[in-house]
Amino acid sequence: MRLTKMTSYALRILIHCGQTPSRKVKTSDIAQAYQITEANVSKVVQLLVRAGLLETVRGPGGGLTLARAPEEIRIGDIIRATEDTTIQTDCFGQGVDECAILKAVPINRVFDNAVNAFIEVLDRHTLAEFIRARPGSALFAQIAAAGEAGDEARRPAGGLV
Repeated sequence: MRLTKMTSYALRILIHCGQTPSRKVKTSDIAQAYQITEANVSKVVQLLVRAGLLETVRGPGGGLTLARAPEEIRIGDIIRATEDTTIQTDCFGQGVDECAILKAVPINRVFDNAVNAFIEVLDRHTLAEFIRARPGSALFAQIAAAGEAGDEARRPAGGLV
């Protein structure tokens, strides 16, 4: 399973806002810091606001802030806001009535169970963990080591954040 750029951008935006809780963050600052277009930052911000993860303040002195404490934002919440968390097998041009695979309900149930298990694991972790995982910290070293081990198993490697 590969997560989209939207999820990568969402994590970056939320981590950035969580690292500066005492001030409001400008979308232009995020775009510049992570080399993301302002249009993409705005698109992801809208998703995160709708999901109740970010708040926006308009006008002078405005910007973005986390809607909740980083300890209350589960990584699964971010994935649900940015990814389609349902998997349906396609019939490739056949109508629903003629599609044999859709009638094989266990297939879709197995996929749904797998996605739910994936999200359940992510729900055990919070944004606060990601904010604390800075280079040089023990948690960052654990995450980096786990990522390197996974990258060796699949080539080419591509980082999420």
